[in-house]
Amino acid sequence: MATGKFKKKNRGADDVNSSGRVHNIMVSMGDGADKDEPNIPWSLLITVLVLCIVLVLVLPVMGIAYMDMNNATAMAMEEARKMRELRVRILLEMKGE
Repeated sequence: MATGKFKKKNRGADDVNSSGRVHNIMVSMGDGADKDEPNIPWSLLITVLVLCIVLVLVLPVMGIAYMDMNNATAMAMEEARKMRELRVRILLEMKGE
């Protein structure tokens, strides 16, 4: 059972005990003199910017690439069907002679 006899009263944010673990202490972010000032972190701004780039640029490009791939597949299947029909006609003409 912990008795608390080894507790320190004023621990700093960088205080490390003998086992090497860092204490979980909340750090204050300042006095906040201007309450109307927005505190938006830069990481959130960068994340939203990357999301906009993905939605506006990358998704339409991927859609166009997918449509081109689909059209090329359909055209290749049509050409393969035409080649089969031509081969059958050639074989029928050779047997008919």
